[in-house]
Amino acid sequence: MPHRLLRQVSGVKVKLAIGIVAGALLPLVTDPYLQYLYNLSLAYIVSAIGLNLVLGYAGQLSFAHSAFMGIGAYTTGALMLKAGVPFLPALLAGGLLSAAIGTIVGLPAVRVRGLYLALSTIAFMYAATWVFVHWTDVTMGANGLRVPVPAVLRSELVSEHDKFRVIFPVAVAMIVLASLIVTSRFGRAFVMVRDIELAAACNGLNVMAVKAQAFAISAFFAGIGGGLFAICVGFLVPHGFGLASMITQFAMVLVGGLGSITGSIIGALIVSGLPEVLRNARWAQEVAYGALIILVIVFMPNGIAGVLRKRGLLARTPMINPLLDRLRARFG
Repeated sequence: MPHRLLRQVSGVKVKLAIGIVAGALLPLVTDPYLQYLYNLSLAYIVSAIGLNLVLGYAGQLSFAHSAFMGIGAYTTGALMLKAGVPFLPALLAGGLLSAAIGTIVGLPAVRVRGLYLALSTIAFMYAATWVFVHWTDVTMGANGLRVPVPAVLRSELVSEHDKFRVIFPVAVAMIVLASLIVTSRFGRAFVMVRDIELAAACNGLNVMAVKAQAFAISAFFAGIGGGLFAICVGFLVPHGFGLASMITQFAMVLVGGLGSITGSIIGALIVSGLPEVLRNARWAQEVAYGALIILVIVFMPNGIAGVLRKRGLLARTPMINPLLDRLRARFG
């Protein structure tokens, strides 16, 4: 068993290294517009990973993720615009504020489940949108907030390739952080609560605390993704973080595969690129999202990651599944 886990972990590290190198070299062949789309997809990757942590790993049906992304985006943009805070500290502040609010939202939300949890998080999403519209001193309301040109180490990131040099390392760091989380005690606790909640409670886990932690960590990723999104688009409007954004992020997670970091990356790349493929038929974009989700649910219920896993191209998450196998054998 230790040797098998060691091989799995080593394989994950090799694939991650290959992905990082390929992703870093891609700007060599992109024009400014394609680079903008690539930067935007990296922001969505970070946010989609956060949604997968709470939905795929912890099994909590949360519709508040787009609101947390908006909190991170507006916090980052407002601190840069109104307080002159450099981009990276503003980005971190947006992630931490989203995590703090995610904890507050998560504590009462985790006392309900299923439909009631979904409704409570939808209510928070609409409440957050109302705040984005009416707190004009900070968000500029419906007129929108123009995000200033970000600067790192006194160097302004004017072009899309300049922004990439900051967005890409942040996205890679968040992917590595997510990988560490899902193979740590937090990740094992999330999966135990999702799959065998009674067994988790019998083994001494505070189920409510684990669910609240999942909300907080997920919101942190959403806030960081929102901050990256802010400098990508350069202009924030309240309804950009509403139900349509939430559906888009759900599509990313479902298409890629629940409970898979790699699946989140694949799903975010595919779904964020779909509008570009259908650029000349905007009416078909919403239809395409719906059709894509239905096709995945019917033919690939575990997403693209599940197909890759079946064909041996993607390893199961190390340390989590062997533990669950033992618990299922014990508790049925």
